[in-house]
Amino acid sequence: MLSPLLIIFAALLLATLTWLKTRWQNQTFATAHGCLPAPRYQQPETILGVQNVVEAARAWKANTWLEMWYHRFTTIGPTFQASSLGRTTIFTIDPENVKAVLATKFKHFDLGPRRMKILGPLTGPGIFTNDGTSWEHSRSLVRPTFTKVQPDRRSGSVEADLQPLFFRLTLDSATELLLGRSFGSLLSPPGSNALRFMHAFDYAQCRIHVHGLRESPALRPFAWIQSLFAAKKKSKFDEACETVHRTLDGSLPSSSREEKEAPGGKEKYVFLHEIANETRDPLQLRHETLNLLLAGRDTTAALLSNTFFVLARRPDIWARLRSEIDQTFEGSIPDYDGLRTVKYIRNLLNESLRLYPVVPWNSRIATENTTLPHGGGPDGRSPVFVRAGQLVNYHLWSMHRMPEHFGPDSHVFNPDRWDDSTLRPGWACIPFNGGPPICVGQQYALTQAAYVVVRLVQQFESIECHDASTPWSEHVGLVTSSRTGTKVSLRPRNMPR
Repeated sequence: MLSPLLIIFAALLLATLTWLKTRWQNQTFATAHGCLPAPRYQQPETILGVQNVVEAARAWKANTWLEMWYHRFTTIGPTFQASSLGRTTIFTIDPENVKAVLATKFKHFDLGPRRMKILGPLTGPGIFTNDGTSWEHSRSLVRPTFTKVQPDRRSGSVEADLQPLFFRLTLDSATELLLGRSFGSLLSPPGSNALRFMHAFDYAQCRIHVHGLRESPALRPFAWIQSLFAAKKKSKFDEACETVHRTLDGSLPSSSREEKEAPGGKEKYVFLHEIANETRDPLQLRHETLNLLLAGRDTTAALLSNTFFVLARRPDIWARLRSEIDQTFEGSIPDYDGLRTVKYIRNLLNESLRLYPVVPWNSRIATENTTLPHGGGPDGRSPVFVRAGQLVNYHLWSMHRMPEHFGPDSHVFNPDRWDDSTLRPGWACIPFNGGPPICVGQQYALTQAAYVVVRLVQQFESIECHDASTPWSEHVGLVTSSRTGTKVSLRPRNMPR
């Protein structure tokens, strides 16, 4: 019988030989492709790169997390590597590298299993968590939703925080589209099912980052400790996910074919009805619906919140908007074709998405040994080796603010920059992602946002804020919006001064 020491020695020897073989294969691959290492973020030597996590946590708490990354890119370079919790990740804002990850080498990268582990408890498998053929299937189910839908054609100053109202508005419009019946959260009283769903949905999203931290390679071996506590009591995160699932499941059976006819006898497109042609599995119906709700509600609401935060501080932009909207629509309710004719609205939303991208960073994981075209060597122009299983993070917030792409005023909110025929940012500005994973709801989101802008401009003479000196401050969750909300004072039209 073999002694335990001999078994341990053999296991260690095998692990060492396997590691040496993998290292040799990686070096051979990198040399064959002319790769040089990307600069490394210099940080104090700590176990598993814990200091990097501590710095990020402090910046997160101080609401300067995005600025921290911008500072790193401007001081280290557009591509660098850093270690944290046992994983070395490549960070980049080089447009050619982003293009490689999302387009030219798209098949070399996936979302990876961690995305499902992070989002799965809330959304389940769907377009934002699946890879490969499952992702392609989810995308094929979703795409018709956004090709068949167009916008519906239907005293004293008002002080309000528009941000929570925008999130309620987009929840109502998203549930109308997905389920055939709006949750009606804008008009719901406290304690209603709609608001309980909304609060649970928001809480679960806020806690997803903490939940995701537990899935890091360094902490995974200690998962058994967490399970001891989890067995005794459900976490608030689990309870929030259950509330979301229970409320949505209760809405699915009621979304019957009887509700498919819109006012005026027109057929109303309902996502749930279309997907039900392919599956009656209640879990798949819930998962696909939640994946779309996660995107369709929060991203548009954040875009509107960030845009009106700026409008309340820029009377010049508001006056220009009002003039062009009045000339185009003459007080009538805008339709889809009319919205497309007002170029200044497109410029406004493009600039908002550039300076305040609602999804400020994203990532993919290499499924095989591959390369990025730039970032290696002293000048950063050599390819960079990416080993199978390595994470590549690309940061839109920083990339969208680089002067080499948008000029010396890249930090200034200027919708007119999009009238410059020489401005062709290409992959340097991708608020809706790019390549095969480009957002299928891009036009729907922009149309909905444009419609809301027009209707508010038509209803109100002016918009002001009482804290003009307060700069925009980040609130980073699954989407990024103003930490202080969008508190404004609106003066209705035709109101005596």
